[in-house]
Amino acid sequence: MSVSARYTKELRNRFGYSATWVPTLQLELGDVGRMARYRFERLGGLADFGVRFETRPSRTMGTIAYASSGGVEVTVGGTASAASGPWDIPAGAAISIRFSREGAVWFQAEACAAEAIENLLALETQILSLSDAGEWKDDLVVVTEVIRAEQGTVLISDAGQGGIELRSQTGAPGFGGRTPLRVTASRNIGTQVVGHGDLTPLFRAKGVRRRLLRRATLDTRLDGPPPPQSAQAQSRPVFLGDADYEHFV
Repeated sequence: MSVSARYTKELRNRFGYSATWVPTLQLELGDVGRMARYRFERLGGLADFGVRFETRPSRTMGTIAYASSGGVEVTVGGTASAASGPWDIPAGAAISIRFSREGAVWFQAEACAAEAIENLLALETQILSLSDAGEWKDDLVVVTEVIRAEQGTVLISDAGQGGIELRSQTGAPGFGGRTPLRVTASRNIGTQVVGHGDLTPLFRAKGVRRRLLRRATLDTRLDGPPPPQSAQAQSRPVFLGDADYEHFV
């Protein structure tokens, strides 16, 4: 399994969001593209299709963290920390991360806030009209929600017994007032990303699915059979849901 497949699958299973690959790739609401080979390939934006939308920003911020179950051990300032995170790293403190198996993932994004397209029903109507006119292909998706972060760290072990040492810098704060991290030593770390700035590590996208003998619908693309629905829900011509890399493999 490729590194991008392993990383995006684990974060999808944990958070219910798709993960950008590479993790420093920046996405914007309304980006239109394809999700192929566990990467988002941007082709344009909703404006290119004459579609307008309003944005709904988040009023809260927080930290999002993840570590592969049974594969990661974290020590902050010489003290073992909970493997599930999030991990508080004071200025000047050292953090040691040990991996016990190949492909284990450690992820933390700080000062995160969600941003989404406001009226998804109006978006459905416009995209379905484009689909009916043959102007929107079935393999296209549109980014409808992004998680923005001021700082993000992604580590993926290249082999068993890998490890990395990081230290939060003292002095002037980094972007957005966050204390930046720097790598001081590493071993058997295949993927190592320590990013600062306007990052978008997680996102949601939607795409068109066609039902037999029914018009196109902007539909949830989920693995396995769909959950039971009421008669009213089944009769609705369209409904919204997520599209992920797995639906285009």
